Amino acid sequence: MQKFEILKHHCNAAVILVFLMLFNACERNEYQLLEPESAGEWTLYTTADGLPSNQVRDIKLDSKNNLWFTFPGYGIAKFNNESWTYYRTGVTPLLNDGVICLAEASDGRIIFGTSDGLSILANNNVWSSYVDPVTNMYVNAIKVGSNGWIWVGTQDQGFYVNKNDGLGFIKMLDAPYKNVNAIEEGVQGNIFLGTDNGIIRWDGTNYSYITTSNGLPNNKVTSIRLDRKARLWIGTDGGKTVSWIDRNGMHQLNLMTGSDSLFVKDIREDRKGDVWFATYNNGLIRYDGVVPHVIKVFDGILENKVNCIEEDKDGNLWFGLYSNGIAKYTLPIDIK
Repeated sequence: MQKFEILKHHCNAAVILVFLMLFNACERNEYQLLEPESAGEWTLYTTADGLPSNQVRDIKLDSKNNLWFTFPGYGIAKFNNESWTYYRTGVTPLLNDGVICLAEASDGRIIFGTSDGLSILANNNVWSSYVDPVTNMYVNAIKVGSNGWIWVGTQDQGFYVNKNDGLGFIKMLDAPYKNVNAIEEGVQGNIFLGTDNGIIRWDGTNYSYITTSNGLPNNKVTSIRLDRKARLWIGTDGGKTVSWIDRNGMHQLNLMTGSDSLFVKDIREDRKGDVWFATYNNGLIRYDGVVPHVIKVFDGILENKVNCIEEDKDGNLWFGLYSNGIAKYTLPIDIK
């Protein structure tokens, strides 16, 4: 009997050893085994480092690998990985220091959305602008489509489209959808405009609408992002979940924040394929395809109100905060 128990013990140990060997043999990169909220390094930039303001509304990486930042009421900054350049009214032709958003045109021009219209900086450092000749043009969002068309979403005045046909910006106003907060291009060139009353979808010929009746958690759409799996992620101001649309329809994801009402300010997919959500009051949420991971102040983000997310050429993530500047997250190892 004793020999049987010893043999049984050895058999169990062998099974466990084989399991561990198989587990270790799985092809997983080291970075997939690390929790970025605990393994990475955070760097903070504030007014103490020269920033004009600690509120950052938008961040974009251009085709020359410069990072651009907008500071509502305080203009723009450009970072080339070594030094900062600042742009303000009075010293540049920038229309207004109230810069909300930005995008890069297909010809390399940088387009800034301000509370008075568009300011445009060309590659030769020549500025131009566009303002609505009739009404105020408070710009909330800019998207340059794959065909080079420039889409501009505004507060209260609908959206504008420049088709690069010599006609300039054409205004489109659908009264129930006049507040346009976010714009994204989906698969097959479809354009999605997130408004206070749902999504306007343009398929190249016709407009259609997506609302809570189609599965949105709330009609106030504040962020839209297409990932590499052709999932169109949608964040709202209100509701308990985020949504995504794919060829199988609308889906919901609970971000596990414990909040009854989410305000998703921005969405970004990193180079690993994880999807990040910037929220107001609930910090950052990283979705690894299996479960969401909530990252708050005690994890290093420095503030639970996050406005925007961008990734630089090295895979570092940059977060624009509501009142604490810019938080840069450096990956723990090289994952190129």
